[in-house]
Amino acid sequence: MKHYTPEILEQVEDIINIGIALSAEKDKNRLLEMIVSEARRITNADAGTLYLCENESLSFKIMQNESMNTFLGGRGERINIPPVPLKMENVSAYAAITHKSVNIPNVYQAKEFDFSGPKKFDESTGYRTLSMLVIPLENHEEEVIGVLQLINARDENGKLIPFARYLENVITSLASQAAIAISHMQLVADIEELFNSFVQVMATAIDSRTPYNANHTRRVALLAGEMARAINRQSQGYWAGVSFSDEQVAQLEMAGWLHDIGKIATPLEVMNKSTRIEHQLELVLQRFDYILSNSEAEYLKEKQALLAINSNDSREQLEQLERSWEDKQHYIKESREFIIKVDHPSTFVNQEIVERLKEIAVQSYRDATGKLQPWLRDNELKCLCVAKGTLTEQERKIMEDHVVVTGKMLEKIPFTKKLKDVPFFASIHHEHLNGRGYPQGLSGEQIPLEGRILALVDVFDALTASDRPYKKALPLEQALKILGFMVKDGELDGELLQLLVEQQVWENFLDLSEC
Repeated sequence: MKHYTPEILEQVEDIINIGIALSAEKDKNRLLEMIVSEARRITNADAGTLYLCENESLSFKIMQNESMNTFLGGRGERINIPPVPLKMENVSAYAAITHKSVNIPNVYQAKEFDFSGPKKFDESTGYRTLSMLVIPLENHEEEVIGVLQLINARDENGKLIPFARYLENVITSLASQAAIAISHMQLVADIEELFNSFVQVMATAIDSRTPYNANHTRRVALLAGEMARAINRQSQGYWAGVSFSDEQVAQLEMAGWLHDIGKIATPLEVMNKSTRIEHQLELVLQRFDYILSNSEAEYLKEKQALLAINSNDSREQLEQLERSWEDKQHYIKESREFIIKVDHPSTFVNQEIVERLKEIAVQSYRDATGKLQPWLRDNELKCLCVAKGTLTEQERKIMEDHVVVTGKMLEKIPFTKKLKDVPFFASIHHEHLNGRGYPQGLSGEQIPLEGRILALVDVFDALTASDRPYKKALPLEQALKILGFMVKDGELDGELLQLLVEQQVWENFLDLSEC
């Protein structure tokens, strides 16, 4: 039975504990730093460098040198050194290419590799590179993903010594665990990036269904994330003590990307409805042209008959006919122009306008078959009487249902723990603090901060965007004024609006030249 020294047993325990720590670490920069610092601690190395394989070369990720008090890469200062090409004369590249470790007792006596780089560094800094241990990082698929390079092992007195042979196995074990941890973290990152890309593609596809929604989803997601970061920057006042973690910001942005996904089920004729009767307007105008033409024909026919009689009575009737025709002609043309005006969403339809529309609607004419027809059909009148915007109550209900569909769709997705609230947040962006929003009629504290942020930035973008069917982009000042009215009405969060204005959160996302 073999007997192991306390030192070796301690190092074995170290490797086990390091392996546990590596697998538990979620931050890539901290993970990379830990790999180098723990390898240096176990070997008592003065310096260490970690490379990762990228684009057919070895990129510097971590550089640590204790005696020179240099700690670069990771969470520290960026490393501005060109990558190492994968050529056999470079010791780190050799380890990556051959999958073999290299233990060099004295760099200045080694002939098999090109050490001009370390020697030049020594000459310019006064440092002395002596021993070197280079270990490839090989993952579970036997793929080298990087190289760990340790420099200048030291004894207990600080004297530079070669790396002990048994340490090769110890650090190889550490390197193997490190490679698996890095690969696992990269796999998770790749899956998250794939999912995020898929979400953004889906959102872009939905926005692309209509030219009137072009970049709305993207702007809402980015504005929501920026609002969360603006809250994080506050150290005083209302938002002091409120903060979002990186995962919470990511979850909020994800909810922003998905908040309108339910519009995939919304009919295009509703989404794209830019005026009250939209395509029907052309038919209505043709009808009025027909009414005018028909009325003129009737007038000319009656006029011709009266002229043929040529009596005192007929002359009086002719004058009356002329006046009647002038009035009718004016009324038809005026009604036609009035309908054009009312059709546009910029016109607020009050009760007076509704009554006038009803008066026009009940007027009648004879069609080509001689049948009496109203000037306006029931559905045309209903659409023209919409007080604000372009949608009837039925169409508005269809439009509002996109939030319900959003919730149902997202509930089917098995979101990870850190994204578990995305379905809820995405489906409450039309809720109002006063309880008059939809679809659930939530109020006050029932609406979390994330929902309030999404509600604010969704309306803000709707007001300032230049791609909405029913209106032009509003000037920023006017948009903020409207948001202020919505705060007074109890719809939006006033503290969030104040933060939006003070921090000018829109600065990176709004082209004010469009407003």
